[in-house]
Formats: sequence, structure tokens, C-alpha cells
Amino acid sequence: MAMIIKLIAGILIGAGIGAVIGHFGRCSSGGCPLTANPFRGALYGGVLGVFLVLSSVGTPAALPVVGEQPAPGEGLIHIATAEDFNRYVAQADMPCLVDFYSDHCPPCRQLAPTIEKLAERYKGRAVICKINVDTATNLSIPYGIDAVPTVLFFAGGEEVQREIGLQSQSTYEKNIDHMLQKNPPQEK
Repeated sequence: MAMIIKLIAGILIGAGIGAVIGHFGRCSSGGCPLTANPFRGALYGGVLGVFLVLSSVGTPAALPVVGEQPAPGEGLIHIATAEDFNRYVAQADMPCLVDFYSDHCPPCRQLAPTIEKLAERYKGRAVICKINVDTATNLSIPYGIDAVPTVLFFAGGEEVQREIGLQSQSTYEKNIDHMLQKNPPQEK
């Protein structure tokens, strides 16, 4: 429903602007296709309004609301705020993998299924998180993230390892396994 409203608004705004341009930008010869008259200007403006709305509509954010986040170590966690980072990574009592990614990065999209598999495989033993560098720059800057994907490994809230660029699943598993051997999760 919201998309229909955006489309209608785009058509009306585009048509209105096109009609104004057509009215004031009349061409005396009549050979100007876009501004020959207000009707033609409105028609072209409406079409351009539709294209503008459709191009500005991105994919909806797939981040769960904080209240819907799984418990640490029980699924993939999307971190969007410093409070989330402190709660899920800095104060974690188990090893953490944090994937710094961008939606516009093909290697990041290629890595996403691997990160999901790691969250499932290490359920109850490690915290697996994702941070979108486009929307959470305040979290990526302190760690000097200048290339994505970058995966950081944390133990006791401190960075212990960093993998830059797309790596194999086994590389991430080796890092997590190494942290688990050094600091096994505490039973509650």
C-alpha cells in the first residue's frame, strides 16, 4: 500500500512540475517534444516521476528489531548501535565473530550465507554478528574498517584476529575453533 502511495505521489509531483515547465517553457515552433504544451509536459513529468520513485525504492532493511534479536550465541545478530555492540560483543562471555559488510559489496553478499552457516554451527558456543558499515559508520571507524568484507574476532571484548576480504568458511572456522580452545564458553 505504501508503494502505491509513493507511486501516485511521484506521478502527481512529476506531472505538476512537467505541466509548469510545459506552460512556461512553451516553444513557439511547437517542435519541442517535452515542453510543447502543459499537457505534454505533465505526461512526461508523470513518467519521470514514476521512474524516480522506482529508482529510489531500495530493498527493505532486513535487520530485525533489537527486541527480536536472538540471545548471544543462539543465532545471527545484526548490530546497528553502539549499545548493541557493547551488549553482544564487548560484554560477551564467549568468542565473537563480527562481519563488517556493505549491501553494495558483491564479496560481502557472497560471504553472507557462510556467516549464516557459522551462526548455526557455533550456536551456543560463539556469538556471530553482522554490522553494515553503510548504516553504522560509528562502529566501523574505531576499528579502522576501510575494506569490506572485514571479519573481526573478539575474545573477552578485545579484538584478537582480523580477516580482510572474502575468505573460505574453513578460515573463519579455524579462527573460531582456536578461540574456543583458548577460552571455552562458561557453563551457566
